[in-house]
Amino acid sequence: MLFTLEALPASEGDCLLLHWGKKTSPKLAVIDGGPGQTYEKTLLKRLLQIRENRAVDQLDIAFAMVSHVDLDHITGVMKLFNVLKKEEEMQLPAGDRPLHVARLWHNTFNDILGDDADAYYQTLTASFQASVDGKPNPTIVEKVEASLKANDAEAPAETAYDIGLILAGHAEGRTLRDSQAFLRKANLTSRLNSPFLKDDMPTLISSSRTPAPQDVDGLEVQVVGPLDDDIEKLQADFDVFIKDKKLSAEAMLAAYKDASLPNLSSIVCVVGAGKRRILLTGDARGDKIIEGLARAKITDLHFDVVKAPHHGSEHNLAPDFFKTITADSYVFSANGRFGNPDRPAVEWLIEARGKAAKYNIVLTYPVGKLDERRKKVAKTKWKESRDSLAVLFKERKAAGFKFKVVDDNRLIELGDSKIEW
Repeated sequence: MLFTLEALPASEGDCLLLHWGKKTSPKLAVIDGGPGQTYEKTLLKRLLQIRENRAVDQLDIAFAMVSHVDLDHITGVMKLFNVLKKEEEMQLPAGDRPLHVARLWHNTFNDILGDDADAYYQTLTASFQASVDGKPNPTIVEKVEASLKANDAEAPAETAYDIGLILAGHAEGRTLRDSQAFLRKANLTSRLNSPFLKDDMPTLISSSRTPAPQDVDGLEVQVVGPLDDDIEKLQADFDVFIKDKKLSAEAMLAAYKDASLPNLSSIVCVVGAGKRRILLTGDARGDKIIEGLARAKITDLHFDVVKAPHHGSEHNLAPDFFKTITADSYVFSANGRFGNPDRPAVEWLIEARGKAAKYNIVLTYPVGKLDERRKKVAKTKWKESRDSLAVLFKERKAAGFKFKVVDDNRLIELGDSKIEW
């Protein structure tokens, strides 16, 4: 049996490949696609390498999952579907179509906030693209900043940029949804969010709408987030803000800018093969992940692999997360651009597990490179003993802690067979 998680270098974002099944008939999934040029530089190259090494005409991807609409998760998947759409538009022969995606799992912005959110997006972007080269359009950001200033909002420039990120993610989500619909009409992919359907129609992937574990080509998938009451609260609050003449939609988005709007809606799931399990967390908050697992009545909270939420950001985590949920391997997908992984979050992990525990801390970039980037964006004067991850690891290892740092091999093999491609 194959069961392998592959963490691709994805700049500040996430881009994971999941391999499972029999060695003679392996299955593959893409979990998020990273930001910017991750598709061209990393994801596409790796997929084509797998295709070549497997010696198949077309590499079948069982599903592509976008955990949420942040640019550092959605852009690579959007580009993949754009290519598939163009191939169909050009009516290329099968031999010239190296990749096929059987399913897309994706909760869009207006799935989460309703049609009023989409109407607001269209109002703001009537004359401008929301996303330019995978970044917020500066013209949109300026427009939002002016509105925030007119409403005496705090930190209007910073807030406007964060809102621009949300809108840019929504733009890429719309593009992705359009490409999927085009491919579906051509019978080249399954219904959106299949097999998580309601009355045989696409539905929001969430903990209570899709509660039962699903078998997807031999992979067991159980959704534990987002939580429906969080989604409903976001929808209700947006409706209040959008209809209240005294408060603008910008004010609503500002209220949720601190990761809450996209991250409360992150798809969180447990994927399993045989007795092995991986917890995929997107950018969800640690407390919400714990709550989702409890609601799903998952009582064994030790996993073979945990993808650290939100790139190891201390703002989405707390010591209790690492005390409650444990793993043999923890994946931190980040390049230090925004300070991630945050040292306090990594310290919480190490202290929670104690000296005797043996586990892996898997990094998508060498620890020295991470510290270089983290030092450049440090909010206070950098102090090696306090801020450096390399120093933290060295000190804790010298003190007798048994963890292992892995930053040169991002294949986590859990099955009795190993991938050779």
